[in-house]
Amino acid sequence: MPIEFTDSAGKHGIPDEDALYAMQNSIYTSPNVKAAPGVSSNPRRVFIGPQHSGTERLIEVLIEAKSPGVFTIYHVMPLGSYYRKQMEEEQQ
Repeated sequence: MPIEFTDSAGKHGIPDEDALYAMQNSIYTSPNVKAAPGVSSNPRRVFIGPQHSGTERLIEVLIEAKSPGVFTIYHVMPLGSYYRKQMEEEQQ
């Protein structure tokens, strides 16, 4: 499965390897992704997981399915309040 990273994915200084680790070890994932008006209607998904094996710090990773089997990671950052709240509400 090809995975691409946009330039904006690195905006918060989290390495690509950490984004992949968080996806592979996610504690939460959902297709309910907040998207700005006018963006493509391609399927999106959020993954929340630990940044790496040496920490419990969670990060959020947002991906978009560009075509069958091709995924683009376009957003990676420390877990923010929006997706933390969504995760907590859905896990109740």
